[in-house]
Amino acid sequence: MSWGIARWWLAGLTAYVIFLLATFPAAYALALLQKRLPDAQLANVSGSIWSGAAQEFALHGQSWGALQWHFDWRAPFVGRLGYRLQLRGPEIALQGQVAGNRNKLLLEDVRGHLPLSRLESWLPLPTGSVNGKLDLHLSQVLLVKLRPERADGTVNLTGVSLSWPQALTLGDYQLKLQTQAQNGIHGSFVDTGGPLVLQGTLDLGSNGHYQVSGTLTSRDPGNAALNTLLRGLPVDGSGHHPFHFTGQW
Repeated sequence: MSWGIARWWLAGLTAYVIFLLATFPAAYALALLQKRLPDAQLANVSGSIWSGAAQEFALHGQSWGALQWHFDWRAPFVGRLGYRLQLRGPEIALQGQVAGNRNKLLLEDVRGHLPLSRLESWLPLPTGSVNGKLDLHLSQVLLVKLRPERADGTVNLTGVSLSWPQALTLGDYQLKLQTQAQNGIHGSFVDTGGPLVLQGTLDLGSNGHYQVSGTLTSRDPGNAALNTLLRGLPVDGSGHHPFHFTGQW
């Protein structure tokens, strides 16, 4: 076979491989992925691994809505593979860029909202006892083995209320996160309106040690329900209720 003919065969083979990769069905790739992530399920998958959708994304058996993904073609030029994801469901709208692997995950430009009730499994409260909305505006979050190592942006909680231990409106709150060189993640939180006045800080070290401290007080001394809830907490000389706890992530 002459070199000219061989070059045509090589060019054809290369084009065929590129075609296979470009149209590789997402369902096959996701079947392999779900073996590594058994808690996540995708149903009614269409498209390719580069651009596709699933009509339903579920985590731990709970449906979160429809998921779309698009490969980020800029990612290889900065040394990583990533996707732009968009999740939409009842009262849920989230989008952002995701890159990395199971041990190291980088999230960028994360924006959207979801009901607080979706986070019940991570809250130390009985099921169905908290309501409100969580709004995310995060420029960057780096997770190393699911532990945050970098986080920058703002988290807003609006319309927070409790139904346990009694029906009670708490208000709106904001958490600002900032990565500090050599000192991990620092956060400051404050109320932005409502019956419960809150001020405090959160610090998460690179070793996973965290501490949260601040004060609580009622904005209205005549709010009997809130005052009853706060009465069981320690109080300082100014009438505020301080709190402080530490732990290991």
